[in-house]
Amino acid sequence: MTALPKFDPAKPVVVKPRLSVRSAAKFVQLPATEQMRLLHDQKFPKQTPQVFMQPYYAPPINGIRGFLERGVAALPDARAQLQSIKIASRRMHCTRVLESFVQSEHAKRDLKPQPTPRYYIDLNGLELRLAPDLVALDGDELRYIYFNANAHEQDPKTARLQLEFAYWLLRESGVDVLPRQVELIDLFSGKLFLGKKPRKASLRDLADNARIIVTLWETIEP
Repeated sequence: MTALPKFDPAKPVVVKPRLSVRSAAKFVQLPATEQMRLLHDQKFPKQTPQVFMQPYYAPPINGIRGFLERGVAALPDARAQLQSIKIASRRMHCTRVLESFVQSEHAKRDLKPQPTPRYYIDLNGLELRLAPDLVALDGDELRYIYFNANAHEQDPKTARLQLEFAYWLLRESGVDVLPRQVELIDLFSGKLFLGKKPRKASLRDLADNARIIVTLWETIEP
């Protein structure tokens, strides 16, 4: 197992247990040792390299939003911004993400970006958060959209769990939404995953794992 990064007391610590629905879906699927790694990265977010974590891909996701708002006229600026990224590996991956969307069938959809709300609820002491990569009107219906920006295909089981959790959290937050309005676009394969009504077993696992996370959180050291 890779050694944990050296603790830097000047960097922040997340005191209260919290996960996004994306991370919660991953957590449920992982073996115990990898679950601890994920929780460590959540509690000490600046102690680990940000490669392949979602903020790493903020520039191309912003570029996708600009493309959907302004069309191809937005691409020169978006590409120029990506080329200004100093780290070559990040520049390459961020460019891959933007171009994957532009060349996909999803670029032809009439998606009109909207303000992106953030929702969170307390689940057995765990703060569960929802912040989609994109909220857009598709015709007259809102879509809550996630992207798989990683350089490998999205795992279908994890995708389904993520969308189940996201739909459930939206409903718990008072949002009138149908399962199909929550979706995940796999930018690696081009596949579209549409939300489905949450299974009782999925929500039970989420609640049980929330209790486990709260119990473990205080034990996680830098």
